[in-house]
This record gives sequence, C-alpha cells and structure tokens, in this order.
Amino acid sequence: MDGSDAQAPTRRIAVTDLDISVHASPRAIADDWRRLEGSLPVSVYQSFDWIDCWTEAATGPQRIRPAIVAIRHQGRPLAILPLGIERIGPLRIGRFLGGEHANIRMGLFDPAFSATLDRTSTLALLSRVAKTIGRIDLFDLDAQPREWAGAANPLAAHTEAAPARCDVGMMRLEPDFAAVLKAHRGAKKAKKRRWQTNTLEPVGGFQLRRAGSEAEALAILDSYFAQKAAWFRAQGIDDSFAEPGVAEFFRALVRRRWSGDSNFVMELDALEIDGGIRAILGSGTRSGRLSGYFMSVSDDDWRRVSPGELMLYEVIAASCERGLTALDLGRGDERYKASWLDVVEPHVRAIVPVTPAGRAAATVLRLADRAERAVRDNPKLWKLAKTVRRWRGQAEKPGAAESD
Repeated sequence: MDGSDAQAPTRRIAVTDLDISVHASPRAIADDWRRLEGSLPVSVYQSFDWIDCWTEAATGPQRIRPAIVAIRHQGRPLAILPLGIERIGPLRIGRFLGGEHANIRMGLFDPAFSATLDRTSTLALLSRVAKTIGRIDLFDLDAQPREWAGAANPLAAHTEAAPARCDVGMMRLEPDFAAVLKAHRGAKKAKKRRWQTNTLEPVGGFQLRRAGSEAEALAILDSYFAQKAAWFRAQGIDDSFAEPGVAEFFRALVRRRWSGDSNFVMELDALEIDGGIRAILGSGTRSGRLSGYFMSVSDDDWRRVSPGELMLYEVIAASCERGLTALDLGRGDERYKASWLDVVEPHVRAIVPVTPAGRAAATVLRLADRAERAVRDNPKLWKLAKTVRRWRGQAEKPGAAESD
C-alpha cells in the first residue's frame, strides 16, 4: 500500500459505525498490521515485529493478557492499538505493550482517520474499545507523544492526559555529519575525540563493531546484560532487564533481525578498547529514525576515556552516512543524552478509569505520578533521590555490612 491509500477516508466516520475487534496475538491481524505500518511513518516500537516479539516472549512470563485492538470501517483497517491487560491486585489495567522498554507508546492510526477524531469522538472510541475488551477497570496509557511525524496523536489529546514523568529527546540528522557536529558544540566534541584517540593509541586505538551475525549479536547482548546488571546494583535500582521475559524478548529481536527482512528491529554496536568491549548500544531503526533501546559502559579503568561518549560520536556519524534523518536515545535526561539531543518531544500519560474501582485507582495513580514528577522537576530533590538510591545499592552489595 502506498501513502495515498492511507489518506482515503476524508469524511468523519461515526464511532458507532466502526468495527472493533480484539485479538490475543498480533499474528491474527498480521496482514492488516503490515499494510498499515507500511503506509505510515511509525516508530520501531509500533512495528509488527517489535510487538510480536514482545507478545511471544514477555506477556506470558509477566502474566499480561494481550489485547490487540483492530479498528476497521467497511473492512478497511484504520487503527491498531497494541494493548495488554495487567492484573494489579483486583484491578485489570490496560497498557500499551512493551512496558518501560517501549520508550514511545501509541497506536497506529491512519492519518486521515486520525484527523477526523476530536476529543469527544476519542472519548467515545476508547469507551467502545473498553467494552469490546471486557474485564478492564482502567487504561494507563503512558509515554505517548503528543504528535508523531507532524500529526496529532489522538489518544494523547484525551481529557485525562497529563504531562508524562519524562519526555524523549531527539536530534535531527543530515547527510553531512560535519554540519550536524557543528550544531552540537562540535569544536568541543572534536577536541575530546582527539584526546581520546591519542590516549588510546598505545593500546591500538578503538574499534566500533556492529554485530554482523546472529551469534555475534547474541554474544554482545549477553555482555550488555552483564554490564548493565553491575550498573543497576551500583545505583541501587531494580534490574529491569532481569524481569520475566525481558532478556528473551531482546534475544527474540536479535533472532527476528537475522531471520529475514526485519533487519530494522535490532542492531548492536560495541566499542572495543584493548581487547574488550567497553560500551554497547542496542537500537532499532524505522522511518529513518534510530531509536536507542539501551546503552551500557563497562566499569573499569577505561571508563576514564568516556567510551560511551566516544561510541555515540561514532554511531551518530555512521547514522548520517546511512542517510537517517533522526536519532533518539529513549526516555530520561542523562548528561550524555543532553549533549546531543536538542529537540524535546513532549509525552503524556492518560489515566482513564472505566469502572468505579478504576476511578479510585486512577486517583491514587495520578497522585503518585504528580509526586514523582515533582521530584524529577526539582534538580535538588532529584539529585538527592539518586544519591539515596546509590547508597542503598552500595549497602546491599555482598560484604557491605562487614566493611562498616
């Protein structure tokens, strides 16, 4: 399907005239999904292959009931909402699939259909979706961009939508890396890269290696899990990659990438110094945009040369050469991101109750969300929170009690 097909519906379609169905697997609507995806500038997180891998690998271990919503009119697919139903106590909560590993969460909407949705029709649409899914108390639709590729995201305009805890930063790319570098304090970055190059010369310099086979990619991925686990322990943070099904999900992305024409879902870059991997970036690329899934840096003596920064410099240069037009590194405001990412994409979280129990839970969730945002938005409080978290991590290290 070409882009003109996606623009066909130009008149407003009554929500009551839509055909809404719910499926336990993306594979039940694979043809419609790929057709809709092929006509839209979607992010990698809404691609069929990404969601299919998550559904197969993670929903079972995490006890999530997939609820893939297909919205059609006269047989024509107009939207897909990749949702899952999670149980928290007695509550059933609908969320976009992917959890915290999906940095961008939204549905796939035919742009012409999306343009006909106003706040009233969006409310009606979500109400119909809830009835079709059944057994759901509230929607918690977090990490939604307000707009994507220049078009408004309908569910982000919901009356219950509020600013998300953090946004996504991105940068625009162009074929001339020198121009991109100049726009991002290029003189300072080039100077540091020269220092890094000179410092590493006695050990043979550095090499940025992109995985060239499934076996190589899986080996780099295992190195990432080890590096990140050590970092999580040091920071006093629960290891999100140790959650049920998550490691297998990323392995499934690797296998999917090497099994056919889905080479956009997973790339692994590793920076090697002195015979070892010192930094790793996992990413996916769709619609000309590289989206970083994760990044790690080894905790050793080579950390002093900032291998993560060096790797990003090389990856961004390579992305320009590949003809990509944008790059993001996921959610969060870490310093290494701020030095490159100069465009903020505002995200929202819509907590939408469906039942009386859902309304009570929504109040609690909103209060917790506001409290977390208040801490994040206050530099002193956020710094203190991270310091306390690191102290906890140090205290929980084996042998910590004996060393006091």
